[in-house]
Amino acid sequence: MKLELQLFFILISLLTFVYVILKIRKHKLNIDDAIIWILWALLLLVMSIFSSIPIKISKLLGFSSTSNFIMSLFVFFSYIISFYQTIKISELKEKNKNLVHKLSLKLKKQSEKEN
Repeated sequence: MKLELQLFFILISLLTFVYVILKIRKHKLNIDDAIIWILWALLLLVMSIFSSIPIKISKLLGFSSTSNFIMSLFVFFSYIISFYQTIKISELKEKNKNLVHKLSLKLKKQSEKEN
């Protein structure tokens, strides 16, 4: 990997890491939600610093080129994020449904008291 490209990836990894940490500190991102982004930034940083790691892994897994391996890694990460977000949405839908039920029961009891 060329030095310029390696430095670019290191910079992007560090910027991603710092951005996530800043969002956590400003209370705009929960730590639970940020863990995967922190891990991703650290993985990119390690792969950027030690460029031989992705080359060896791509050869070991049988990829024709390292760029195909890295692209597959990005797709895999996107699937993980998508699945994680789907879980969060499902949890929020369930909480919303429970709140609607509780509110409905409370309003019903309130209207019965008034009558």
